[in-house]
Amino acid sequence: MKRLRRPFCSRGAAWLLLLTLLLSGCAGGESGGSSDEADASSSADQSGSTETTQTNEPVDYSKYNAYLAVSNSVYKMDGMLTAYFTVVHNQPEFALVEGMDYGMLNDVFSSYTFDVYTMEQAMSYCDEDPAYPEQDALLAQLEEPFQTMGDILGDLAWFITFNTYGETDLTEAAQLHSQLHGAVSAFDAAAQPFAESMLALEESTQQEELDRLRTEGLDIPYYSLVLLDLSDEIDAEIWAQVSQSETLPALDMTRLEELYTQYQEAYAGLAAGLADPEQMAEQWPDEDSPEIDRDLYLSAVDSARSALEQFMAAARAGEDYSYQYDTYYTFYSILVDRYNSLIAG
Repeated sequence: MKRLRRPFCSRGAAWLLLLTLLLSGCAGGESGGSSDEADASSSADQSGSTETTQTNEPVDYSKYNAYLAVSNSVYKMDGMLTAYFTVVHNQPEFALVEGMDYGMLNDVFSSYTFDVYTMEQAMSYCDEDPAYPEQDALLAQLEEPFQTMGDILGDLAWFITFNTYGETDLTEAAQLHSQLHGAVSAFDAAAQPFAESMLALEESTQQEELDRLRTEGLDIPYYSLVLLDLSDEIDAEIWAQVSQSETLPALDMTRLEELYTQYQEAYAGLAAGLADPEQMAEQWPDEDSPEIDRDLYLSAVDSARSALEQFMAAARAGEDYSYQYDTYYTFYSILVDRYNSLIAG
């Protein structure tokens, strides 16, 4: 069973932290600083996954995983739109926000490539079992605005990455802006309900999966899911506080410290599982050298944990934590990708 990257966050709430990142030259949008690895909600992650229940009946997550891949793409697009409308006014006429430079968008858009296969694969499952009545209907409504937005963002990414422009030569930028602004309303109207419905589906499906993993003593996938859940809760707590302020606020650390303690406990359980040969054999039974997959996954786990530690230290000290958050979210995104490919498979 694969993982969503993050909840759909309003662009108004995302603006404060993103603005700080853009002005400091560390642009990353809501999705954090982009790296090719962090942005790869790849076709490999969209492949089917079949697990076995305690009664040896196969649990086929192929359709579920394909739908999650669309959700992850939606979150990526939403993050790019957040970044774009932090630099460019969200209005029909093209105009830069005061103090912003169009080149600030390069870090966010430079590695983006729209993958049409993501939606095509999900739609191929739409009429298949298991039926997800709400999600099936919402996916069908999302198909056209998703493809339209993906094409526009792809064109915009190409222009920003490979074209030279100056402050007085943004004619093509204005043309692309007109297309983008014209497509945003339809995309938002279809994307947000689908993303929210997938969060509800993930929550119900994941609890069943956690219970199964705990019962069967499969520590690596169990503690991985717990760790990712706690990461989501930490992120939600941060954004809940940021969205209540007009400036980057000092954070109330009470709930964050509680979640961080649980995070460390889950990390310890996962590290123990990854060091246990029997657990490794359960996780990678067909691998001649499971240490390769283990080390690749552990590096992502450790990077995310280290970045979270740095964020917590900055937040505790009352310092500007925007860079540390951006770094943390980048490594969290990588960890989700590694989990999807190496653990959920």
